[in-house]
Amino acid sequence: MNFATHLLNGLIMVHVVAGFLGLVAFWIPVFARKGGRAHVRAGRVYAYAVYVVTLSAVVASAGRIGSYVNQGVGFAERPDLYGMAVFLGYLGVVTFANVRHGIRVLATRRTPEALRTRFHWGLAWACIACSTVVVVLAIAVWSDASPILLGLSPVGFITASNMLRVMRNPGSPPMDWLYSHLGSMLGGGIAFHTAFAVFGVQRLIAYELPGPLTILPWLLPTIIGVPAIIVWSRHYRRKFSRG
Repeated sequence: MNFATHLLNGLIMVHVVAGFLGLVAFWIPVFARKGGRAHVRAGRVYAYAVYVVTLSAVVASAGRIGSYVNQGVGFAERPDLYGMAVFLGYLGVVTFANVRHGIRVLATRRTPEALRTRFHWGLAWACIACSTVVVVLAIAVWSDASPILLGLSPVGFITASNMLRVMRNPGSPPMDWLYSHLGSMLGGGIAFHTAFAVFGVQRLIAYELPGPLTILPWLLPTIIGVPAIIVWSRHYRRKFSRG
């Protein structure tokens, strides 16, 4: 086993540990009093865990692709392997963008124009680029992974759209920072739980779902999370409208 393999295995271990920490920390702000000490502290832990997980996911994605190349496994020969590696990197970028945006809109709520940084603009366009690559890859070389890639590719476009909208219209409408914060943090949670359901659970429990149910771990976090975002956002919009 060479140094690169040891390094990749160590990176995966860090990725898994940070992932478990992030999963636990994610749920505390969901149920804790909003703005309270537990909410803030757990949210900070979740954000740092996401940063570690997403960075390691992108590096691991590149490492997997490099490993396939070194082994002589061509893209045309095994598009499913390359597709999963690209999808892992895609999830990393989108999760990072959501959580980073959620943290920044909260930090800049009194000076929303401060959100307009080159890094934030670049992150939004990176989400668009990654979603486009996923769509092109899924269509150009059809494989068993293609329906999954196409089904989850809109997440990057939606994330970028939200980020660009807030940067182009800072502070409008009132309390938009709160709705954007909620949507982004929950959106990051969806991507986070998707990665865990697909890549993490398999490392803990060897299971096989029959037939069409194999797609369930990929889609279940989105099926549950998107309605939750809509309901939660409407709740706070009604609350502040009455106020």
